[in-house]
Amino acid sequence: MRLNTATERYYSLHYLHWLKRKQEDKLMKKSKEGICQNDVCMVGTKQKIKMSQNTKNVIHLSVVGLLLLISWLFGKMSILPLRLVDALSLLAVFLGYPIYIKAATSLIKGKIGVPLFVTIAEIASVAIGEYLAAGTVVFIILAGSYLEDFIIDRTRGAIKKLIEMMPLTARVLKEGGELVVDVKQVGIGDIVLVKPGEKIPVDGKVVSGYSAVDQSSITGESMPVDKVPGNAVFAGTLNQSGALKIKTDKVADDTTLAHMIHLVEEAQEKKAPIQNIADHFTTYFLPAILILSGAVYIFSGSLVRAVTILLVACPCALALAVPIAVVGAIGNAGRRGILIKGGTFVERLQNVDTVVFDKTGTLTYGKPKVTDIIPCNNSKLEDVLETAAIAEKFSEHPLARAIMVKAKESGIESPDPDRFEATVGKGVIAQHGGQTILIGTVELMEEKEIAVSGKHLTTIKSLENKGATVLLVASDSKLIGLIAVRDVVKDGLSEEIANLRSLGMKRIAMLSGDNRIVSEAVANSLGIKEFASGLLPEEKVSYVDRLKKEGHVVVMVGDGVNDAPALACADIGMAMGTAGTDVAIETADVALLGDELSKVRYTISLSRKAFQKMRANIVFAIIWNVIGLSLASLGYLTPILAAILQEAGCISVVINSSLLLFYSDH
Repeated sequence: MRLNTATERYYSLHYLHWLKRKQEDKLMKKSKEGICQNDVCMVGTKQKIKMSQNTKNVIHLSVVGLLLLISWLFGKMSILPLRLVDALSLLAVFLGYPIYIKAATSLIKGKIGVPLFVTIAEIASVAIGEYLAAGTVVFIILAGSYLEDFIIDRTRGAIKKLIEMMPLTARVLKEGGELVVDVKQVGIGDIVLVKPGEKIPVDGKVVSGYSAVDQSSITGESMPVDKVPGNAVFAGTLNQSGALKIKTDKVADDTTLAHMIHLVEEAQEKKAPIQNIADHFTTYFLPAILILSGAVYIFSGSLVRAVTILLVACPCALALAVPIAVVGAIGNAGRRGILIKGGTFVERLQNVDTVVFDKTGTLTYGKPKVTDIIPCNNSKLEDVLETAAIAEKFSEHPLARAIMVKAKESGIESPDPDRFEATVGKGVIAQHGGQTILIGTVELMEEKEIAVSGKHLTTIKSLENKGATVLLVASDSKLIGLIAVRDVVKDGLSEEIANLRSLGMKRIAMLSGDNRIVSEAVANSLGIKEFASGLLPEEKVSYVDRLKKEGHVVVMVGDGVNDAPALACADIGMAMGTAGTDVAIETADVALLGDELSKVRYTISLSRKAFQKMRANIVFAIIWNVIGLSLASLGYLTPILAAILQEAGCISVVINSSLLLFYSDH
């Protein structure tokens, strides 16, 4: 069972409230790392069931193999009576019931596949007393089937992670005062109070208060956004510095966060399962083999020869051709910190011609950093930085933290200010040793009548065009310097973008929730000509969907919660592991366990090699079957030799696929 089907209502917001109440009761504190982690017992239970099923598969396969081994050894050594040896082989054949069930299901649906082919061969083998040969074929087919299930059938917990962002309760302001209520009881138009450090429970507009809100989880903006009365806020975002009163516009299933949940569900359901090439081939192969087997029986009069044809023609190697190559590719990728979540995505990746990057946290570090300090009016650089650090020492704003980090790196130990006052949206005013320090925007300087020359304004504009936020530093009514802070592009990315183009990528694009100036600066620095800025999650989905409709096979690379719907919508979603959020990693088809974008190129290159192996395996398996059929038709094979020949074909496929473990694109 896939998670999406189960989550239609199971993962509703009502379930969330029950879930988090259980958390508040601390029923699961003793097992934070266990199956019911964070008390999300539904997801944990499914993982437990899945683990249990894999174990059952291994045990099932081991029992079949053991029965066949005992039957063969004891039969050769004449230790057990022949009837008991045959009974053991028949038991092994009976344990192939998953194959027979699949065959019956396929037949009811009017489909012809490997399970039906194998079932016919099994019936014929048992009818002529070739029990050991029939059991051997069962073992080979079960091994391939269980291996494929293990690779492809992976569950995800992305919807759970999205839901956990939603606060359980809200502080609603009523005539009688402040009332803490269940968030689903908040009505449209209610005034909600959100204190510093709390998540916002509803979508709405600020009616009172000033604060900086971290809404990167929704919009992808790298910096917290200052909120004043009239500004919109989103459920699930973090209020950082001041108390806000919010008039509710949307609640529960109507919020932007809830909409993101639905987008992920819908996009994941569009993903098709891997095409079974073996089944497609056997649709035409089975009737031909039945005709050939019947013809050989008619002309030779040998039922054994006819059954041998059925056994040697069983496409066992063909059934393993794709999943074994997938194992090799996934094993290779795993050793390099790349988690590919199934064979479907190995197959899709080899057709990729378009790569779309999220900006914040993917192409950039996602943290503000001081990049430029420009002294003004004969000041010294060290004095500018020390003065700014004194003023910002008590501030929790990300820009202030960037300045404090730079001061520490420069060996500057700033004293405490005597007085500190933060002005939301403008900056900081501080007092130290009798001097007044201002750090903030041009508007703050104008308000305090600090002169800013045309030359300095030109410099500020130039830095902003490069994507920086510029802070002006003044002391005792005089501008002493400019400090530029921006989200820095990761090292070596220009080369990686060029390497992707060398793989034949037709389009490389960048999407961002940041403003156009910041986005354009990053895109230009990396040589990315196609970019879009100021995008909400649903707009990123629309962008990716448009590329797909134009005929492109799209990889989306991201790291944030706001990227999850676009990751799910893309043909292949890739999430950054170290910097990435859990929801992005779990929604993605490929998780890059690190921040090196060279892994994007390597994954595409590896998948192309893997697909070459898949095609080679399929061609080899067909040739092997043709050779076996020829020998069986001429009477050179017994049923046991036919089964051994099939096993030899399987081993050849495994050896060819295992070479993928040693693949490198260097």
